[in-house]
Amino acid sequence: MKKFFKFGCLGIIGIIVLGTVIAALGGGDSTENTSSNEENQTETTSEKQSQENDGESQNQKNENQSEENTEQSSGNSTSENTSSKNDETISAEEFDQISNGMSYEKVVEIIGSEGSLQSETGEKGTQFHTVIYSWDGESGFGSNAMLTFQNEKLQSKSQAGVGDGRSSDVTITSEEFNQIENGMSSDEVFEIIGGEGEITSESGEPGSQFYTVSYTYSGEAGLGSNATLMFQGGKLSSKSQFGLE
Repeated sequence: MKKFFKFGCLGIIGIIVLGTVIAALGGGDSTENTSSNEENQTETTSEKQSQENDGESQNQKNENQSEENTEQSSGNSTSENTSSKNDETISAEEFDQISNGMSYEKVVEIIGSEGSLQSETGEKGTQFHTVIYSWDGESGFGSNAMLTFQNEKLQSKSQAGVGDGRSSDVTITSEEFNQIENGMSSDEVFEIIGGEGEITSESGEPGSQFYTVSYTYSGEAGLGSNATLMFQGGKLSSKSQFGLE
């Protein structure tokens, strides 16, 4: 009976020990699996974080590139505008657009640049304040335009070589020049010659007795031949020619 009891106790103890060992082994596996899962999650999180950082870095690069392109485009635009503003010449088309009575600011807007001050008389702000500005012509070779302002308004304009005869296709012959006489109206003269010439100077208010305008015509003979006609108050007041045939 004692032996049986002894063997029974030993058997129970053995079962308990075996159960403890099995539990320990199972717990180890669970711990290892948990650790492995945590490591995998950590690696995944790191990879996601790395991808997000890479994406943010690429977005930042794109934004920087976009800003650089915008600045470069703005710089080019500014450079082009500056180049345009630095053009201080006057063309025949711009000269024709200018009319007496315009302000200096309006004239500068048409030409695109300020003129070179040639003379100034009288007190600024008074009706006697007179200023003369000049602009070089696009064609060069001494071509220029002179504009006179009085009391802040354009009073007269003149040019030499700015149009180079291109603003009028009307030519004049020696015979036509001899037909016209001082005192004729501008309409009578234009009918004989065939039209208006190139305006080389203009002063006064159109339609008034003080309105004075000079026209230059190229001669049909070419080689620099030309004629200049001056009208005052709508009547021919003087004429001159060079090399007409």
